[in-house]
Parts: sequence; C-alpha cells; structure tokens
Amino acid sequence: MNNKEYDRLFWEELERLVKECGIIIDRPRGTEHPRFKERIYPVDYGCLRETSSMDGGGIDIWVGTKEPKKVDAVLCTIDMLKR
Repeated sequence: MNNKEYDRLFWEELERLVKECGIIIDRPRGTEHPRFKERIYPVDYGCLRETSSMDGGGIDIWVGTKEPKKVDAVLCTIDMLKR
C-alpha cells in the first residue's frame, strides 16, 4: 500500500467514526464559553458520542458551516503545564 492509499484510508476511517458515533453539540455557535464569557464560539463545539479522550470526556469536535459536512482537519494539542 502506498502513502496516498494510507492517507485515503485515514480520512475514510475518521468519517466512519463520526458517522457511527454521532455528534453531541453542547456549545452551539454564538454561545459564550462557560468560564470565559468574553469568548464566543464561532462554530458548533461538542464531542463524538461514545468515545473517550485523555481528559475523560468524548473526543472533541468542531463543526463548521462549510458544505458538504466532512472531516477535513485533525487538531492535536499539547498542554505544557500538565505535561
């Protein structure tokens, strides 16, 4: 299998994960952050149902306004304070 095939399979698996789990939006676009009221969510924010991440919650997801809806980015964060 070549790199292009691996790339294609990677994005297909992400799409399958989103489709199978479903999205829970708990902070809709235009709402305030619960602790930082001056921060307004520019897109819908939530998590994938029945998944888990390092903080014990579901895998975070941001849903933009572009159509058609599809996975087009992956974000990795590093918290240097928590290490």
